[in-house]
Amino acid sequence: MRKITEQSKSQLGGMASSVLAISVAVIVLVLSLVIIQELRDTQTAGTEAYSAANASLIGLGEFSDFITIIVLAVVAGIVLSIIFGVFGGMGGSRRR
Repeated sequence: MRKITEQSKSQLGGMASSVLAISVAVIVLVLSLVIIQELRDTQTAGTEAYSAANASLIGLGEFSDFITIIVLAVVAGIVLSIIFGVFGGMGGSRRR
């Protein structure tokens, strides 16, 4: 039993780096959106700079829709690593 709890604690150690990476990515995304929106708002509508900033803003906005999917994939990966780590060593030793 002690081995199982030690394995699950070591599997949860990788979770901190995943959560930190997602947090940094979300912060960078939000700051990028704010900066690009400010750049767009300082330009005259209809100019090339306005169109480029607007296209960038729309692209980053569409990318932010995938943050939920990315978080779910990371959580599923952590859960699967815990399950395989705990139950991986519990199989019978069938050696031929």
